[in-house]
Amino acid sequence: MIAIRIACVLLLLLSPVSALAAGTGEATAKPDLTAEIPLDREAQQRWQRLSPAEKEALRERYRQYQQLSPEQQQQMQQNMARFQEMDPQQQAQLQERFRRWQQFSPERRENLRRMFQQYRQLDPERQRRLREEMQKLKGLPPEEQSRRREEMRRDFFGGRGGMDSGGGMGGMGGSRGGRRMSR
Repeated sequence: MIAIRIACVLLLLLSPVSALAAGTGEATAKPDLTAEIPLDREAQQRWQRLSPAEKEALRERYRQYQQLSPEQQQQMQQNMARFQEMDPQQQAQLQERFRRWQQFSPERRENLRRMFQQYRQLDPERQRRLREEMQKLKGLPPEEQSRRREEMRRDFFGGRGGMDSGGGMGGMGGSRGGRRMSR
């Protein structure tokens, strides 16, 4: 599970590479990342157009990537491939969800992780029913949402924690708008 989170974080941090490549900038005197990674001609040209700050940010992400286990690197590559297959709207939705995730407090993130682990332990039919119930919450007043979340906590998790009172799935439980990142 941690590997997925790391891969998703790095995926979202690395995914703007194509957007950054459209920018302009001076070549830097620092060691070139292209010496560490074999790049085709087009990728080398995009690298040269990056600003020094953009190159440094990507160097740091590459260092982090190198520290991942081979399995985590492979998972990250698969996730990046899936991201590239998404249409621009799906990519934007995923990036927005990641931006919201970053704004959550560490406690809220941990609560959401715990809730997701509990969700994954439910049988597929209960998962489907929970997703349907979460969809029904949209458009309800906040008080009604809180009341219904409490009911769902009891119904689906036997009263165990997981669905926090401050936003339920934190915007993470609705329609995914794209493919799901695999574990």
